Amino acid sequence: MHAVRSFSTTAVALVCLASPLAGQDPRSARDTTAQPTDSAIRRMKAEQTPLPIDPRERIADDSDDAAARKVLARAHNGGEDVIWSAIRRAANQAVRAHLIELIAASGIPARSITHRLRITTDPGERAALIRSLAEFPESQVSQSERMSIVASLLQLYQNDPDAEVHSSIAWLLGSNEPDSAHRRLGWKQMSAIEALDSALLKVQPHSREWSQIVMGHTMIAIRPTTPFTMGARLTEARSDTNELPHRVRIPRAFAIATREVSVAQFQQFLSATGRRDAWIKATRERWPNNPDPQKFVSHPTHPQFAVTWYEAAQYCNWLSMQAGIPKDQWVYPDSIGPGMKLPANYLHRTGYRLPTEAEWEFAARAGNGAAHFFGDGVALLDRYAWYFVNADLHGWPVGTKEPNQFGLFDMYGNAWEWVNDRWVDYIDRGAIWSDTEDTVLVVTDDSPRVRRGGSWSYDKETTRSAHRGSPGGYRPPDRRDSVGFRVAQTLK
Repeated sequence: MHAVRSFSTTAVALVCLASPLAGQDPRSARDTTAQPTDSAIRRMKAEQTPLPIDPRERIADDSDDAAARKVLARAHNGGEDVIWSAIRRAANQAVRAHLIELIAASGIPARSITHRLRITTDPGERAALIRSLAEFPESQVSQSERMSIVASLLQLYQNDPDAEVHSSIAWLLGSNEPDSAHRRLGWKQMSAIEALDSALLKVQPHSREWSQIVMGHTMIAIRPTTPFTMGARLTEARSDTNELPHRVRIPRAFAIATREVSVAQFQQFLSATGRRDAWIKATRERWPNNPDPQKFVSHPTHPQFAVTWYEAAQYCNWLSMQAGIPKDQWVYPDSIGPGMKLPANYLHRTGYRLPTEAEWEFAARAGNGAAHFFGDGVALLDRYAWYFVNADLHGWPVGTKEPNQFGLFDMYGNAWEWVNDRWVDYIDRGAIWSDTEDTVLVVTDDSPRVRRGGSWSYDKETTRSAHRGSPGGYRPPDRRDSVGFRVAQTLK
């Protein structure tokens, strides 16, 4: 069972501008002619320099940073309550994100954070306070204070119903080593978090927004209550012509995984279904010049790359089976491949599946109509995404960057994510679109699907909530070295 949260988002639908910097895949989705090798593409990317910051992004960054510093200045003159108000769930999310980064450096003591954490009733404030603790150096948090904080957070991890709070604790405590960029302390609680996850699998109270399910997935339940604007605004930096804004209604509650499917999870599926040898062979045929035959399986906590759309669908069916979901609720047929036909009511079924494109964008935005869930700037992108600038040309363990306000990790960067939908051009007819089942139910190799979110090998233009990847989409059998997926589910 999943508890649900209600959300309302509003935005203005505007026609977007084409960007000459819009990032596209180096290989066309439909081109079957000889292509440059992945090693050649990687060399080209290694020689690239990051895209310059767009003036609109710089203005947004400067404005949000100034607003956050103004809050801190007022706090030093008149008390800390002004900070607590500015990091609540209903506060300006861009300013809130900057405050999370700046609180520790501003001179606010760690004991103020922990005291406020005990008494606040606002879940957004709790989540922000938790993540702000990551910025305090060891010299400002004694060992005894740290252990007291850990004990309190582990209790919250089990009992707090809020998804962002739950994921923020997982992010803070789930690393055994400090991160020189954003986690100054190694809280060394990974084993405790893993033990609690196993225990929580057996207890699923209705009041929680999150739930543990089989195979180590954590699902976040979301209930959209009003239409939202899907696509990019006219003023959005790096927007593209295929991101025409339009109003969309999602007429159901759904759950989505907090993390991308990991190597460990996907490899267990392949082994359990007898597909592993064939999959390894397919990856080696796809990358015959790759010097590392273990490239896609040697890091269990990384996203599983090199997954086709068909294989992602197979994993979803297998996950439904592991969870004991009746077969008449599975979303994909037994035979998954070219020519497969989706059931006419697939979005009414409760089996695991890929998210729709609208669900993915709604989840990525987390109620924010800006370019990113943390605002229109890019100064904080490093806190939330593994992408070209910081990823060192490879993927990273899932969930090591901060979550969004819905508690979701890696919605930008790390792995491109397949979604369920075929590519359809946006058309703003002035009416509200309803995110219902496609009328074209047969999936073929020539009916391109959509992928979202950018990856470790792409730059700022792809790490936006509205970005859709290459115009025209990607063929379901495409196998790429930075493409994975996350699972979703319709809730009753």
